[in-house]
Amino acid sequence: MRHLIRTVGFLAIVILPAIGVSAQTEVGGKDGQSQAQTVTQRPVKRPPAPLFRKHHRGTYLDAQGVEVVDATPQSPPLETDDPGVPDKGEYEINFTTQADLSRDVQHIDLLFVDANYGVAPKFAGHELPTQVKFEFPVAAVTGKGSPFVAGIGGAKVGLKFNFYNNEHKGVSLAFYPQIEFAVAGSGSVKKGLAEPGQTLILPLLASKELKYLTLVANGAVNAPIHDSERDTTGTFGVGFGRAMRRKLAAMVEVRAESTFDLKRDRLVMLKGGLIRGVGHHIVYASVGRSLFSDDGFAHTYVGLGMKVLVTPSTHVP
Repeated sequence: MRHLIRTVGFLAIVILPAIGVSAQTEVGGKDGQSQAQTVTQRPVKRPPAPLFRKHHRGTYLDAQGVEVVDATPQSPPLETDDPGVPDKGEYEINFTTQADLSRDVQHIDLLFVDANYGVAPKFAGHELPTQVKFEFPVAAVTGKGSPFVAGIGGAKVGLKFNFYNNEHKGVSLAFYPQIEFAVAGSGSVKKGLAEPGQTLILPLLASKELKYLTLVANGAVNAPIHDSERDTTGTFGVGFGRAMRRKLAAMVEVRAESTFDLKRDRLVMLKGGLIRGVGHHIVYASVGRSLFSDDGFAHTYVGLGMKVLVTPSTHVP
């Protein structure tokens, strides 16, 4: 009898742990399948929100819904321009008074009108943000022994194609072909207010959002047409901008122009600008100085103006 009890006890000790291990394995397998099913059924993760929201011209609402001024370096008040364009159906008109002052010649734009309009043509089913541009100055020139002469200066038309925007990396690119010409019948060439012939301008514009600054860089080819006395030149400019207050931004640029052999038509200049939001409009000012000029004279640049944005209201019947 004792022998039988010992045998049953021995079998219990050996068999029961094995049964427990088997049960755990089955439960684990079921749980594993359940977890796999749960993982499979989880919703797809949404892409992260853009790190850098698209800047609108003038003033706009930031990510916190606060109205701020666009601190991107831009023209005006600088010469270096940004890739941004007005929204579709929006007008952007800049009215500027500016001067290039040197000991030899003073060139003044009494009123420089820069009118732009935003459109969005479709290419391959995608809208391409585009700016239609027309500008002209009411200009004057004077100097040592030269009378004060005024009239219409060289006009310019162009299209800015903002073909790349990455709000996650804060990168934007635009191609901005333009043509500058003397207005027919204005006599601007004889007065020294415009260049003879025409000038084809082919700039590439780029901007990059940094942690504390916005960087803009331009590179352009300027090719004269119907004027054999002028050479093709290249232009390169780089600018930095930063918001100082909610509606006040400061920016600075270094810009250089020269023939491609670096021997003629050389000019290097430094310019700073301020932009301030006043209601729904923008006022701006700039001041600059030439660092090097082929004519041997130091040039001082000053400017003051206003940016007006007009967005047609949507009519709801």
